[in-house]
Amino acid sequence: MPIITNPELCYNSSMATTAVVIPTFNCRAILLRGLARLFETLPPSHRVIVVDSGSSDGTAEALRQVFPQVLLIEGDPSLWWAAATNLGVEKARALGCQYVLTYNDDNLAMPNLFAALAQAAKNAPQSIVAAVCCYADKPNTIFFAGRMRAMGSDRFYYLNMDQPLSVLEQGLRRADLLHGMCTLFPISVFDQVGLFNQKDFPQVHADDDLLLRASRAGFSLHVALAAVVLNDRSKTGINPYDRRLGLKGIFQLLFSRKSSFQLEARSRFLWYHRRSLISFGKTWLCDYARLFAVLAARWFLPLRAFDWVGVRWRQRMQDK
Repeated sequence: MPIITNPELCYNSSMATTAVVIPTFNCRAILLRGLARLFETLPPSHRVIVVDSGSSDGTAEALRQVFPQVLLIEGDPSLWWAAATNLGVEKARALGCQYVLTYNDDNLAMPNLFAALAQAAKNAPQSIVAAVCCYADKPNTIFFAGRMRAMGSDRFYYLNMDQPLSVLEQGLRRADLLHGMCTLFPISVFDQVGLFNQKDFPQVHADDDLLLRASRAGFSLHVALAAVVLNDRSKTGINPYDRRLGLKGIFQLLFSRKSSFQLEARSRFLWYHRRSLISFGKTWLCDYARLFAVLAARWFLPLRAFDWVGVRWRQRMQDK
């Protein structure tokens, strides 16, 4: 059973309206850096819940010493992202919170993040609102500003990826899909459609699955274009885009729970959210044909040529 520590330091005053839920595992230094940045701008109405999945690097001890105001839930390594986040959501619900902000442990909050998310939630009730995500090493370059569903397939593509932050306008942008890295959910989402599906999607696609279920239930999906968070993408999952993978890396890409290309989870996600049998087959085949093309290109093209092809391909996908 998960153990909740230092609750009296966190919730003995006024009731929190928003819970920031942060799952973590063996990322002590990264988590402490992110929390230091977060608490610089965190509103008094927000409370932080960290769910530690049995870290062995002293994460729990460091949190109790450095950030005693954090409500810490201690689990075990069997908790992946979905199960750990669900524990935080359930605690937020028990505390009477109106919103849950799912938040990565390696995020770096920008100064206007929480104010912009709160304003977006006020302007778009019954909506799920995500922040814009930029690269930690390139804070003015976008890697997420919303995803849209492609015509004729079940693939979702990214808007404004690798473009400068200055191209974005203000306000809200409707999207077909968001993410779980820094996303504000009304607690009513979990009341109506349930928690993250930790059985079928313990790690990757758990956020996508819940967001699409919520969209079908009538919740709209928005990106708050003024809310920005930074993230180190090189530390997130396994991908073939910024490195040359050997046989071990390719095996992990296809079978590791940390990979968005894991055959089991990706196939299940595409099947659950298919438009039709034909669209499922087309999307599945194209996804993995594209993946192996990238793997081959990483091996046979010079780095500069590979990067040029990647930029051109992203631009082409965004035009569709």
